[in-house]
Amino acid sequence: MIEKNLIYLNSKLANRDEIIRKMSEDAKDNGMINDVDEYIAAVLKREAEVPTTVGFNVSIPHGKSQAVITPFITFMKTEKPFVWDEVSEEETQLIFMIGVPIDQKDTLHLRILAQISRKLMDESFRESLLRADTVEEAYQLIKSIENNIYSEEKGNAK
Repeated sequence: MIEKNLIYLNSKLANRDEIIRKMSEDAKDNGMINDVDEYIAAVLKREAEVPTTVGFNVSIPHGKSQAVITPFITFMKTEKPFVWDEVSEEETQLIFMIGVPIDQKDTLHLRILAQISRKLMDESFRESLLRADTVEEAYQLIKSIENNIYSEEKGNAK
């Protein structure tokens, strides 16, 4: 779900749509989605409904789309905070983009959002992400989210 090559640190990008496009194209290059434009349209539709800024300089763009082949989370830390959208005027610097196959959209989608939100409530986790200098450091931090999702799945299967 989380791949090292889908983690971007100190990105100079500072525009919501450019970031969503970059992350989507790379997800396609990694075989996680099959149609970049369809996926982006779904993400932007969700953004139009309610911006995905969640406070703490964090945004979690996501959308429901047939284009998603396999669940994924991409992560970007920008060089500096920027305004995510004109509607909320909230700044963001940590971006988690989620892709979930349409047939898993209700269960897995909600579990991923819940786990990310839970981790982001922890100030030390956020600070660690902001301080991460290497992809490996960021990967290990974010991997804990994925581990919690799978632990939760195993617990529900009993």
